[in-house]
Amino acid sequence: MTTPPLTLFGAPVGLYTGKVRSYLRKQGIPYVERLPSDPVFEREVMPAIKRFINPVIRMADGTLVQDTVDIIDYLERHGHAAFSVYPAGPLQRLVALALDMFGGDGQVRAAMHYRWSYRSYNERFLRHEFGLSYRAAGQSEEAINQQLDGFMGYLNAYLPKLGITADSVPAVEAAYVDLLAALDAHFRVQPYLLGGMPTVADFGFIANFFAHLGRDPFPADLMKRTAPSVFRWTERMMTADPDTPEFPHSQFRLSEADELPPTLGPVLRLMAQDYLPEVRMGVSFIDAWLAAGGQAAPGTPVGGKPKVRTLGQGRFQLRGTEVQTLVWPYNLYLLQRITDAFDALAQPEQSRVSAYFAEHGLDGLLTLKAQRRVARSGHIEVWE
Repeated sequence: MTTPPLTLFGAPVGLYTGKVRSYLRKQGIPYVERLPSDPVFEREVMPAIKRFINPVIRMADGTLVQDTVDIIDYLERHGHAAFSVYPAGPLQRLVALALDMFGGDGQVRAAMHYRWSYRSYNERFLRHEFGLSYRAAGQSEEAINQQLDGFMGYLNAYLPKLGITADSVPAVEAAYVDLLAALDAHFRVQPYLLGGMPTVADFGFIANFFAHLGRDPFPADLMKRTAPSVFRWTERMMTADPDTPEFPHSQFRLSEADELPPTLGPVLRLMAQDYLPEVRMGVSFIDAWLAAGGQAAPGTPVGGKPKVRTLGQGRFQLRGTEVQTLVWPYNLYLLQRITDAFDALAQPEQSRVSAYFAEHGLDGLLTLKAQRRVARSGHIEVWE
């Protein structure tokens, strides 16, 4: 019997849709992709998930799952995956979870910057891509352009809320260029982040590195010119097979000794330098918000309403530059996956993992916790 395809609601231009699409292809899971303008999405999906957001998957039995983490975990729990993207080795698993967060959340600022700060360079391509949903709905070109003027303007205006300003741009670009160089050196000798097969680390990174940084004209050109091995990895992540002809001796597995490639070290050190301060700031901000009487009754949406996902703006230092950015309680959900996995280890394993993380300046990530936890319930983030 063949498995009926699930439906993926998303768009080629969508950041997190690329993550799920990559996962489905690598796992050989049959799917049909539909744009958010699809009548089923508007009529059935949006009322159930309580906000306009994608990607969402709809299983053949009607089950809906939203959020890339939840989608991957759902498909793995229900036997749809050909292989697990969570490494069995404790060190590999913790590093994969950390890189999943760094790639999926820590690169959003760079992705948004290179898409919208270079809008004039990217404009024609973006209008085509964002216009797909309107075109599929049968709208005229005149109506599409009117819609795009407002929608793209709204997204463009979002940059300051993410800390992208004239003052911060040099630091944002320097951090990204250095990361590209570290990743390029790594992917010259390894097909995937942890070695011979993709893990959640790769799927975390492909979110930003495909739809924005790997497809939009300006950042795609930058990647191809300065980090061709990274671009090659983005191609590899969108195929159904391992796609490793340049690694003829590579096997589709990770080190059985729970080891990591030495070329991953520079990537982790950049995470410690350029992303860990923002994670610390987010935890401190949320703790202060709670202490000041923030409404966080168990089971209630983190922002008070399903559509509200942030609590305000906090400040952190990026390469000597102060950046003011939105604080998302959802990031606690990602951080908890790291700290929970670390807490579940036996003492000898904790010591070994801590030593490796400390070597790269990331040991603080393993025990960083807010006063309250965040869960996902009914397709939204809620306080535990």
